[in-house]
Amino acid sequence: MTLRNIATALSCTLVAGSVALAITIYFANQDVGAQTPPAQPAPKPLAPKATPAPAPAQAAPSGPIRTETINYDNWTVTCRDTADGKSKKVCVATMPMRVQQQNQQVTLGAWLILHNREGLLVSLVQTTQIDIGVLIAKGVELKLGNGRSYKLSYVDCSPKLCESTLAMDEVVIREVVAGANDRVSVTLWKTDGTEASITLASIKGVDKAIAAVR
Repeated sequence: MTLRNIATALSCTLVAGSVALAITIYFANQDVGAQTPPAQPAPKPLAPKATPAPAPAQAAPSGPIRTETINYDNWTVTCRDTADGKSKKVCVATMPMRVQQQNQQVTLGAWLILHNREGLLVSLVQTTQIDIGVLIAKGVELKLGNGRSYKLSYVDCSPKLCESTLAMDEVVIREVVAGANDRVSVTLWKTDGTEASITLASIKGVDKAIAAVR
């Protein structure tokens, strides 16, 4: 197993918590954008001795925001209504990246599909850090079966977890959906130049997950 050192250094709970935190932060950022009021024009000056009108009462927050979770084979899609209740709901698809090690399933990261702050659909791949570190410039390689390889660029790296992204245009979406039943390899490079790979049996259900997020 090429990633034995990773599994020894980091438990499944850490990655699951990181995925949950990423989804929570994502929804929180969406709420901030939805709740930011537009700038108001400067009020006109009042006539002399006029009594200012009382400020209108602020509307009380509405009830709890509804969140739903749906499973599509290997994927879990979490959707949340927007704060104003009028905009399109926000969804994130997640698939834990698990491998068999010492007769048990070990989680070594996660693959998320979501919209970034600019509204573009992207893949966000989370991988656990390696004891000697990773080569940031090399990025992460995602390969679907015998198809083409995709280069993901690192966007964030902490001592325990790294994140890389790939923009998902129509071509990428078609190829990802076509390779749903193929083996998928996620490869990163250690600082000593050697490779570390995670092999996934399939990404079945990705077509439904992408449709739900879009």
